[in-house]
Amino acid sequence: MRDLEVCVNHRPSGRGPLTEEGRQRCAVAKTVHGNDTRQARKEYSEKMKELYELELLGRKIGLIVGSKTPGRKPGR
Repeated sequence: MRDLEVCVNHRPSGRGPLTEEGRQRCAVAKTVHGNDTRQARKEYSEKMKELYELELLGRKIGLIVGSKTPGRKPGR
């Protein structure tokens, strides 16, 4: 440990991809925090917008009554 700049136990372990191949794999994955991809978030957003529009239609024809779905509404 004398020759190291940072202690083995305290150095950062997650330095990200170090090779060009690793960087390309990360760019292709396009994940945020490893949970989902941009495509998955886009699909989810589109489905929520569709659900919101169906809710509005159901209210307009009297099929749905009561309070609206809570939360942020999708962008138009």
